[in-house]
Amino acid sequence: MRKLLAVSALACLGVSAFGADGATLFKKCAVCHGAKADKVYLNKVPALNTLSSEEITQALKEYKAGTRNKFGQGIIMKTQLASLSEADLQAIAQYIETLK
Repeated sequence: MRKLLAVSALACLGVSAFGADGATLFKKCAVCHGAKADKVYLNKVPALNTLSSEEITQALKEYKAGTRNKFGQGIIMKTQLASLSEADLQAIAQYIETLK
């Protein structure tokens, strides 16, 4: 009964008991990177769907930490990623990999 209540509470908060939803989280990214992660951003940033999930996860972690500023996008990316957990970053990267 307690497990059912906990899962119900998480569902009401919009949180999955099974982990982050990469597809939902990626919607915010699609504005710049395209719905299928196939957009080359500012003619500099490669299409994300050409990268491995490991490369994407590492880049997202670095942007979030403020240690990456590739193509001058560090501040923008750090702001976009500020509220996301490491599990969220991994979910996004794994979702992007499915778009290949």
